[in-house]
Amino acid sequence: MAMDPFLANVLANATGNLVSNCVEGVANYVGEHIGLLNGLEPEDNFESILKEEAERLRALRDDNEWEIRQNKTKTTSSCYNQWLGSVTKILPELETLQAECEQQRNVLIECAIGSKFWEKVRNILQRVQKLMEEGKFPRGFLIDRPPEPVIKLGSVPDIKATATLQGHLEEILLLLSCEEVKTIVIWGPLGVGKTTIMQNLNNHEKLAKMFQMVVWITVSEERTIEKLQIEMASQLKLNLQGTETTREVARSISEELKDRKYLLLLDDVKGVIDHDQLNSIGVPDNKNGSKVVLTTEDRRVCSKMELVRDIEVEKLTQHEAWEMFKQIVTDQKIKIPGIKSVAQRVAKECGGLPLVIKTVASYFKFKDSAAEWRNGLEELRNGSEVEIPHLTQIHAFLKCCYDDLKDENKKRCFLYGALHPADTKISTDYLVMCWAAERFLGNVDDRRSFRTACDKGYVILRYLTNVSLLQTGKRMEHVQVNNVVRQVALHISSEDHHYKFLVGDQTETSPASQKVSDWEQATRIFMIDAKLKDLPNFPRCSMLLSLLLQRNTDLKALPRSFFENMQKLQVLNLCRTGIMSLPHSFANLSELKALFLNDCIGMTCLPSQIKQLCCLEVLDIRGCKVNFIPPSIGNLVQLRCLRVSYYKPATRNGYGMEILHYSVISELVKLEELVIDVISYDQWCIEATNVILQVAFLQKLTSLKICFPKLEALWTLMERRSDWQDRQKLSKFWSFIGCQNSSSLEILDYFSYPIDRYLRYDYDGHHIGFTISNMFPETDALELTGHNNISCFSDFMQASCLNGVVGCLVERCSNMVTIIGGNNAGGTNILPSLEQLHLRNLLDLKSIFEGPLPQGSLSELQTIAVKGCPLLTEISSNGLIQQLPKLTKLTIESCDEIKQLIQESSGSGAMPNLEVLELVEMKKLETICAEESLVWPKLKELRIYQSGDEDTEELTFTRGVGNGPNIQLGSCTIGPVAYP
Repeated sequence: MAMDPFLANVLANATGNLVSNCVEGVANYVGEHIGLLNGLEPEDNFESILKEEAERLRALRDDNEWEIRQNKTKTTSSCYNQWLGSVTKILPELETLQAECEQQRNVLIECAIGSKFWEKVRNILQRVQKLMEEGKFPRGFLIDRPPEPVIKLGSVPDIKATATLQGHLEEILLLLSCEEVKTIVIWGPLGVGKTTIMQNLNNHEKLAKMFQMVVWITVSEERTIEKLQIEMASQLKLNLQGTETTREVARSISEELKDRKYLLLLDDVKGVIDHDQLNSIGVPDNKNGSKVVLTTEDRRVCSKMELVRDIEVEKLTQHEAWEMFKQIVTDQKIKIPGIKSVAQRVAKECGGLPLVIKTVASYFKFKDSAAEWRNGLEELRNGSEVEIPHLTQIHAFLKCCYDDLKDENKKRCFLYGALHPADTKISTDYLVMCWAAERFLGNVDDRRSFRTACDKGYVILRYLTNVSLLQTGKRMEHVQVNNVVRQVALHISSEDHHYKFLVGDQTETSPASQKVSDWEQATRIFMIDAKLKDLPNFPRCSMLLSLLLQRNTDLKALPRSFFENMQKLQVLNLCRTGIMSLPHSFANLSELKALFLNDCIGMTCLPSQIKQLCCLEVLDIRGCKVNFIPPSIGNLVQLRCLRVSYYKPATRNGYGMEILHYSVISELVKLEELVIDVISYDQWCIEATNVILQVAFLQKLTSLKICFPKLEALWTLMERRSDWQDRQKLSKFWSFIGCQNSSSLEILDYFSYPIDRYLRYDYDGHHIGFTISNMFPETDALELTGHNNISCFSDFMQASCLNGVVGCLVERCSNMVTIIGGNNAGGTNILPSLEQLHLRNLLDLKSIFEGPLPQGSLSELQTIAVKGCPLLTEISSNGLIQQLPKLTKLTIESCDEIKQLIQESSGSGAMPNLEVLELVEMKKLETICAEESLVWPKLKELRIYQSGDEDTEELTFTRGVGNGPNIQLGSCTIGPVAYP
């Protein structure tokens, strides 16, 4: 093979003054085996080749990761996961080899064919080329997520203390195991607790063992067959693309369910239903024990069904109603002189209906005197006598609760939230920002911050959930509206000319059925999840204040003149629509204060007219393919909240060369909240410091979510703005060090209240000393990952700024031997505020706690969860477990070396408040405690499971494990147990 002169020059540059025949030999060898060197310029060298190949591979990986992020309903195939693992492994190798090239450039080295160095170059370039080809995935790499067997419902009322409701639940569970029963009808009047019973049924642990698939569908009057099919297909993770008729959809559903033992839960059935109707939806009549449970006000709805058993849900007894009322109002309130007798009359007025009791008791609990209670009772009686067309007396009670809000802004806030689609999650942050934009929360100006207005909004939102007009989700991250409450809100808005809401959720595929006059007279239009495909061409909406069109994925474009007559519009939500651009008439929205374009994946740039929106205060463009911080944003001088994605599209030869205008950030002098979700992580690592330097100029910033590629980037921020360690200055600070930020923060799932200060720190090569760790911001929740240079977690936690941590997750810190060690406690309380401790994949961990500890350490600890620690032999030494008086939950999984859970020295007083104990896959576990007695009076749940065991038996209240003790349990529900 002839020597290419360009190739000879390249290799000469790469290796220095090498012997010419060696150069020619290497060139021929490489040229025969790989084609990566064709077309190179004479000045190129191996170092540049490796760098370019690394950039190409990163770009391909980032493009694939972007696609994954935009398809949240899908997951990746096993082939893709293997490919990504290979890419993750090879990139550091490329960097190492680049450094070797740099060192070898001016050194005479052996370069004969087959030498180690050039063999490495050849092999790694071959591997890169192979990964580039494999990473194209011509058939795609995203697959449908398998449907979850049971989708647990949130915020479900506990009915164990209410004998009537709990008794019905237990009866239903018994009937579900009976082969002769195919359909169960739960019937009774509105508000009696039918839905609550079925919610508890859906979440019951036995269901996952009895059925392969549990599907919950809310039926109600306005749900057509098409809508029921869409909801069912969504739960089954079916792809309906290409299916046009209800018959085709029904066939897809039937195919998915035909071989499964399913349980179909139908809530709020209004009309008669039979097998033919279920078949038309796609529900097959399996002969494998599949069943249907439904709730209805009319027991006759299943008169045409076979093998039906019906359960009538009666009103609560007077005693149960009173107990439920007292639990919500609280005993202390009832004990106030003069209130108890009035409270008993109020409870009786609720008629034994749980829905009414919950709502009425919720708003009475804020009344502090007998006079307020008497007045409230009078208003309740008068209000219940008012007839509301097409609504029941329950609605009248709820209307009374609405009237009792009195404050006009609270009423507006309630209607704004309650007119969202029933039972869908509404982000509390989003809802409060909409209230602020509409000025329900007062003015936002130079004297009154956006944060102050939002704080008022959260107070109002908490009040609305406390009085049960809205339902709250976990940690108050979202709220929902009950369909009954929503019906009241619809009635109120239709009667009040000040509101003029136009609502159309999941009802029409086109606005043609809505009169043009309806659009033009409305002050607020809520067309959320409405399956819209088009919009009016030229609506004259001169009074319109809010236009919510989110989650209409089939809406691909807006008419050119759509915004011509919307000069008063203050809130525009186009989140998760299919739009790719905004029309020129967008410039007319001179009063717009909040714009939501997040997850509009087809949008690649913002219109130039956005700079004319001089009143804009909130802008969310996360999930769009808009280049990071467009220059036009610098004109938005009133902007208070900015949420963006750092996305830099890759070019053919690596990342694009477009210059980022970092100074735009510091121009937003009124900005109070900044969220940067990083998509193009490798490029972010290059540019992050420049961005952070600009962020440091934002004097009014109170909320920040940002990624720091290295610890130095955090130092950059802290050195420029040391006051940001103070949570009074920066009340919300979510920081990610050495990793890409994420919307899924696992440690937060274990808390029932919001966490404002969060830190995830993946090992970035720094040794953490005391001085360095004090640079961390004050933190509430901490995730520590991959720190193989730490042997004891308490070494890391010496920093005073971490004393307030309430939740901690430690993962993949392979050299960690113990979590808390008494030898280095230094007499100072260790983690005095910690409530949650989660440990995973700590390969060298031998003991969680080594005592003794200073007084007050771990005094608030409530949960310990340990998984995948193969060398762990004990929880603690020297009886330290007795120093955890508030521990209520202990979970240990896949820790093979533990033989005895609690050491004898701990005695029977260990963990006196323990409520939940889970021991899973503990291969050598012999006993919980060798002592003969172990008293856990508060234990509610005990689960001991070892896979692969055929013998299972019920654990009785007095049985131990293996040779263990007799365990005296309090009120405890225990399921099947398999013994190791």
